[in-house]
Amino acid sequence: MITSVVVCGTVVLRHLMMPPEFLHSTIIQGACIAAIMAAPISYFVGLKMMDINILAEKLEYAVNHDNLTGACSRMNFHQRLESVEDQDMVLIMADVDHFKRINDRYGHKAGDHALKQFVTTLVRNCREDDVVARFGGEEFVILLKGVSRDEGEGTAQRLCECVRGKRIFADGQELQLTASFGVAEIMTVSQIDIALQMADLAVYRAKREGRDQVCVYDRTLDGEVVDARSAA
Repeated sequence: MITSVVVCGTVVLRHLMMPPEFLHSTIIQGACIAAIMAAPISYFVGLKMMDINILAEKLEYAVNHDNLTGACSRMNFHQRLESVEDQDMVLIMADVDHFKRINDRYGHKAGDHALKQFVTTLVRNCREDDVVARFGGEEFVILLKGVSRDEGEGTAQRLCECVRGKRIFADGQELQLTASFGVAEIMTVSQIDIALQMADLAVYRAKREGRDQVCVYDRTLDGEVVDARSAA
């Protein structure tokens, strides 16, 4: 692109500045010289543009993903909801069991490794269009689109089993990792905040009842959820 601009500019300048009798005899040589001089500049600018594009992609990825696990960031999770049409959906909240104990016993490096492997297990056992996001610490959220509550519960049960059966090693030691899962049904994107509260309450029940299991939100067992917007 740059080389073409330089060559064209050279030709135009020669038309404007040189007498016609000299123009035809020198136009080809002048264009060739201009192209040779512009080629290194074009190559250098092209490399810089590639570097800028790569940096922009890395920055975009860093903004949209958790830098430790590679899961979607909380902000990106809500941004992606804007393009989701209303449909049957299920929200799954997953919380790693006794994560503080892992950090205290094996160190934070082992804890980080465990979280990475945990997310890898979730992603590999979800569909491509399911959204797996880290909401903070050892808490993760999964949005399943186009599924019923029963199907969502089945997915959560399968994820729970996969996490339980995953062998994780850190510094030569095998870590036993389990997680508690809460499931909530959601009909429209506008209900996401309520669904998050429901799934969170279900996770707390799973923790109370022994961890390493799945609980589906139940109003009788978990209590009512208040819509903060209507309460305000």
